[in-house]
Amino acid sequence: MSFDNSVLGLPYFSLEAAAVDKSPSEMVITDQNKESYYIVSREVYEDGPQQHGYLVVVEEGE
Repeated sequence: MSFDNSVLGLPYFSLEAAAVDKSPSEMVITDQNKESYYIVSREVYEDGPQQHGYLVVVEEGE
């Protein structure tokens, strides 16, 4: 079953833009194609995207 990424909100198409917009307590994740970036909390990431192959590209605090 594929993951419904609509729960992640609108994607960013630039890693730099997502990294600038996130707060220190959030992280930036991306899909396997590295075409879309999403700002999420650790809890949101662990509750779904992590199990569906999404990768962390900017950790909290970075």
